[in-house]
This record gives sequence, structure tokens and C-alpha cells, in this order.
Amino acid sequence: MKREIEFDRLLLKTIDNSLKEVFTENAALTIYAFLESNCALNQEDIPEKLDLFVDGLHKFLSTGAYAVERVILENLCSNLNCEVQLSEEHDFRKSVIQLKSSLKLK
Repeated sequence: MKREIEFDRLLLKTIDNSLKEVFTENAALTIYAFLESNCALNQEDIPEKLDLFVDGLHKFLSTGAYAVERVILENLCSNLNCEVQLSEEHDFRKSVIQLKSSLKLK
């Protein structure tokens, strides 16, 4: 349970840092505002509602969301000292779940 909470915190921090890395702090805030107003998703709820985050990111960024997802995964894996794990379908949500599950096993 503790590892899951730590992973969720790391995921939130990584998403935030990655959005600011790819865009700017103001643009990241705009994305969060869009997610909140259009997807009813608060920033702190992203780990629990990863599907809403992915859907909202794609609504906001269209195909550009794939590049942002890749940056988030690369940064997350860097923080976890592991290799980037993309699911067979290159599904961001599934890749994050795989990473989280692999940490439970350790």
C-alpha cells in the first residue's frame, strides 16, 4: 500500500514536471484547468483516474498528446531507474499500470 501511494505521488510530480518541461508553467496550468472544467478531473486525482487524464490530454492536445505521454513515461522511468516500458499497443495508461505493478513485485 505504501509503495502505491509513493508511486502515485511520483507519478503526479512527474506529470507536472513533464508538462512544464514540454510547455511552460502557465501552459501546464492551462492544461490542468481544462482537465478540471471539461473532464471533472482535479490534478491530485490523476493517478486514480488515469483514463480521464489520458482522454482529457488527447482532447486538449489531439495527436500531440502521444509525445507528451512519451515524455512522461521516459521521465517516470528515469525517476524509477528502469527502462521505458510501453505496452504492446503503446497505451500510456497500460504502461503506467505495468510500471506500478512491477514495483509491487519488488
